[in-house]
Amino acid sequence: MKRLTPLLTLLSGAVTAAVLFTMSAQASPPGTEPAAGGGAPAAAPAPAADVEADADAEVDPDAVAPGEEPTDADARRPAGTSPPTDPDASSAGTEVTSVEQNWIGELENGATIAITVKDGKAEAYVCDGRSMELWLSGTVRDGKIELTGKDAKLTGVIRGDRASGEMIVGVRRWKFTARPDDTSADEAVVKSGSGTAPAIYRVTEETRRAGYDGGWIMRPDGTQIGIVTWNGKPIPAPPLDPAFNSTVVNGVTLVAEPVVPGAR
Repeated sequence: MKRLTPLLTLLSGAVTAAVLFTMSAQASPPGTEPAAGGGAPAAAPAPAADVEADADAEVDPDAVAPGEEPTDADARRPAGTSPPTDPDASSAGTEVTSVEQNWIGELENGATIAITVKDGKAEAYVCDGRSMELWLSGTVRDGKIELTGKDAKLTGVIRGDRASGEMIVGVRRWKFTARPDDTSADEAVVKSGSGTAPAIYRVTEETRRAGYDGGWIMRPDGTQIGIVTWNGKPIPAPPLDPAFNSTVVNGVTLVAEPVVPGAR
């Protein structure tokens, strides 16, 4: 009996150890399991939803990396805002055509109009090549046209490459539109505008004193239109000779000169 006592003691200890181990395993929190070698229990992997959320999180490209100092622009920009973008070059305004040149167009009644602008002053000539003609003068400031003539008034505006407005003669009104004439000026010709050839010609003052008057408009297509008044009667003007700026009417040579704003 004494020989069995140590054996019983060992069996009792083994049973006790087994019971304690089982109770310990049941008491451990879910999601952990004993580490191999008796170390600390390993943590359970993170839920899949949290991992996907972290992967979908947007990365801030302007975030300052660890160890780098923020720039002045980063320091001034409120958190959560993007840096300003450069303006789109295509949205820049287009350059407005200079008003200092010749503008040639038509009235509603078919008459031709030419306006010459220089240094804020303007001269205009209107004619239909048969019997109607008008001379006007005035100013063009900030794109606004204001001209007057004998019993006539012309007002309008210049926007970009288009001039438009209205001419009033007595109780009659006609709208007009005109475009810039980009005919280059010959160095030997007196310029009426900025870098353009003269568009309006009128007989010289000496010729007018002799009882003749006349005006011509040089169209962009190379043709001319004008009226000569002889003995108080208007007639279609013969074309000017470009070499001498002259023409012949009833055997009389008429000499013309470019109309320059502010010259008269």
